[in-house]
Amino acid sequence: MAPSSRTKPWSRTRIASSAITLSVVAMLGPSLEPLPEGIAERYGIAIPTVGERLAGGSTGSLLRAGSVVVRAEHADPQNVRWEHELLFFLAEESEAVIAPLLQRDGSSFFLDGDRVVSVFPFVDGESLKLGDKSLRRTWPTLIGRLHRRAQAWPVQTPRPGVPGFRDRDWEHNDWWDWDAVEKAPALIRAYEELREWVAHAPPLTVWAIHGDLHPANVLTRDGRIAGIIDWHYARRDWPAFELACVAWDVSRRPNTIVLDDVVMERAVTDYIAAGGPGEPEHLRTLMRLRALAALLFSLTRAARGLSSNPAFINMLLPALDAFA
Repeated sequence: MAPSSRTKPWSRTRIASSAITLSVVAMLGPSLEPLPEGIAERYGIAIPTVGERLAGGSTGSLLRAGSVVVRAEHADPQNVRWEHELLFFLAEESEAVIAPLLQRDGSSFFLDGDRVVSVFPFVDGESLKLGDKSLRRTWPTLIGRLHRRAQAWPVQTPRPGVPGFRDRDWEHNDWWDWDAVEKAPALIRAYEELREWVAHAPPLTVWAIHGDLHPANVLTRDGRIAGIIDWHYARRDWPAFELACVAWDVSRRPNTIVLDDVVMERAVTDYIAAGGPGEPEHLRTLMRLRALAALLFSLTRAARGLSSNPAFINMLLPALDAFA
């Protein structure tokens, strides 16, 4: 398949983003790296010896190699196995879920020193655009179907090393460092209120979710959703949180925190009609939680001297009070 400069995360433009941040940071041009040895023999595929480094791969590297993408990460094998089993289960009903390829021995990854290596099909597409009205109903419907399918997944154990909001260390975690961030009054207020809400949250439904759901992780092609990618933060958590993420993204007016209530209500209706659990009564609180997590992620990066998006930070801060 010919390379596409439109594709995220597997593209030459290499746009890095995070579900938690929603922010986008341009990266440098492509670079080539040697692939882990033995892939051709293990998978029975023709593959070059080097791959093009792509955006993503926060725990290791993500390399495009012809028609496949090779992920080599420093991770707990049990963590990766949990993710792969979820992807296989969801992919049985949805072509939008990209499951890893299987090796000749039937396993979905192998160990290369201290790295876990897995291989995925390359998916051509471009990131979902918030202004694309044709997908405003398709996206909530697809997520509703995925959540309905995830409810039937028999695995009830948490993903190793990836806690839900209720079990997350709110002082220091892989998303933020509360001690490091600059604390505006609105941030302190939202942090304290939402930490208390999460600790005593209502009995929301809990099952496997994508965990990093935002437009940059949704690939579209020819007016349809071609793939949902980057399941690095998949975990057992609240589907209602992802409903809040989708409702926010499809209804938010460009470059503002203003939501179109009609579009948002229709997104919730489409999601529930597709089999999602719903629980929209907590929508605004969960939108506020998303804004808080995204803001803390960005502020932590800024405090550590890493790339961040000041305009995005300035947009999110008033959202903490707007969704209160």
